[in-house]
Amino acid sequence: MFAGRYLWWMLIAIAIFLFFTMCFDYVTWLTVVSSGCARIAGSCGPIIVTMTGSMKPSGVYLAGGIILVVTIARIHYLSMSCVWGAIVAIWFVASAPFPLLLANGWTGQLKPETVLEGLPVAFLFFVAFCAYIGWSFEESGARPLGVWRALRAAISVTALYGALLALSEAPAFATIPGRLLGELRLSTSIAALQPGLHDVLTLGMARDTFAYIVLAIFVAGLAVSLLSQNPRELKARFVQPFMLRGSRQ
Repeated sequence: MFAGRYLWWMLIAIAIFLFFTMCFDYVTWLTVVSSGCARIAGSCGPIIVTMTGSMKPSGVYLAGGIILVVTIARIHYLSMSCVWGAIVAIWFVASAPFPLLLANGWTGQLKPETVLEGLPVAFLFFVAFCAYIGWSFEESGARPLGVWRALRAAISVTALYGALLALSEAPAFATIPGRLLGELRLSTSIAALQPGLHDVLTLGMARDTFAYIVLAIFVAGLAVSLLSQNPRELKARFVQPFMLRGSRQ
């Protein structure tokens, strides 16, 4: 999936999310009014429950599914390692509850401090990476993640850290074996290991301070990799503004 189509599908997914979080309640109200259910006591309840309890979350999940699919398709198109697909999937699963939390913000039931407390670091990793692969590498001829081994290694290590942190924080990863495989003992064991893994990754800090430092390194690495990958051209870009007009060739 080339960059233009990737960005187009991303905008479609964002539009779907905004519609179901901001406008769908008005659709529900219009449906209730036009159905005339208010004339019969108790008949509006099933309509409201169906639309707000099933259709609205389904729309949000649809937007998230589109984002995940097009992101993995973009990774495949750029010939990046399949490990990046697994890392993105981990970030996505760990971030899934956060958009649903934002969905309550339009009704005035959500406070800013609640958003900050519920913001997972995996969501920031996911957003940064999705924005990065939207760059038109196929037109510029650049290589995703750059050509410098040290830079690619730094980006990969920080991304792996973000995936492990997501595994340690999201309860969903502990419940998946129990739901899909029926292995309740495995789910219990994973849930018991998650706090210890989280303490190791955060260096025992109460907050995710170290995680945000790693995130900053990850974002900086992605930004640096977008620079010119030709050393001579990169040197010319930095030197040319300081050269005198008469000295330019």
